[in-house]
Amino acid sequence: MARQMNAINQAMLYLEVIRRIPRHRFISTIEIQNSLRASGINVQILTLQRYLKQLYESGNLPLERNDNGRPFSYRMGTDSTPFPFTKLSPQEALMLRLIEANLHYQLPGKLNRAMEPFFDAARQTLSETQGKITHENEWLNKVAVVSNTLPQIPPSIKPRIFEAVSNALFENKKLKITYHNAEGKEKTKTVSPMGLVQQDIRLYLVCRFDGYQDIRHLALHRIRNAELLTEPAQKEFNFDIKTYVKEHHFNYSNSETKMVRLTLVFTNEATALNLTEAPFNRTQKIEKLEDGRYRLTVKIEDSLLLDGWINTWRDIAGIVSVEKKTL
Repeated sequence: MARQMNAINQAMLYLEVIRRIPRHRFISTIEIQNSLRASGINVQILTLQRYLKQLYESGNLPLERNDNGRPFSYRMGTDSTPFPFTKLSPQEALMLRLIEANLHYQLPGKLNRAMEPFFDAARQTLSETQGKITHENEWLNKVAVVSNTLPQIPPSIKPRIFEAVSNALFENKKLKITYHNAEGKEKTKTVSPMGLVQQDIRLYLVCRFDGYQDIRHLALHRIRNAELLTEPAQKEFNFDIKTYVKEHHFNYSNSETKMVRLTLVFTNEATALNLTEAPFNRTQKIEKLEDGRYRLTVKIEDSLLLDGWINTWRDIAGIVSVEKKTL
């Protein structure tokens, strides 16, 4: 019975390896090992290389090998698939493509690695039907995300940095980071990660430095090196990422924010409708004055973002007066 179970376990491991071999690109043994490890399967690299060699030389699979470098890399033949379960339906492929496009920086590095074979399969499935008119192919050209900010090229974040940071958050472990601040000074610190915030094209690590009690946030593109430590992160039981985001400026400063009562008087009826449909917050009130103008009052955080919004819409909304009173 033990021998039978060992054979079954080995067969299941072969299946897990095969599932991770894409068709549109060659994948290295290190990438396969990382994907297996992310799913809780630990295989020594030499053992994995032996398994891949046996699968390739068996001739029973449409497996291709790139012999140009060592260790070898592999991919499945582009015209066939070894098992039915590696073939996604168009609906499944569409869902995975949307997840990959929109949740890339919300998933921990380990989970991203584990999902890579499925993302590969999704891209392949949809590319196979590019010449066909399908609802799934059309959908990708029917949805878009529009930002209220000016378009910018995202700052470069090294994949290994994001992976170390997200894995530290996922595993509640400390990080040793080397970064440069806004003044260009480089520092090396040990931090306890507490959250990850994406603001438009930028990513920020919310953390506490060892030896300090205050919580800060650092732009990921300014981190030069990040090492995942084995030491557990220092937890703040009352910490809430949504509250932190509301109370701190991102892109501008790490200082305390100021709340004001904002009063706007404007003339554009469409602006009144838009702000009624999508108010700043629940304290907002809009009333129509006797002279036909509108008055908006709201308790809101005073910031450069607010000033930018007012300046952007001043002419279009017909803003005739702006008043801020500190609360």
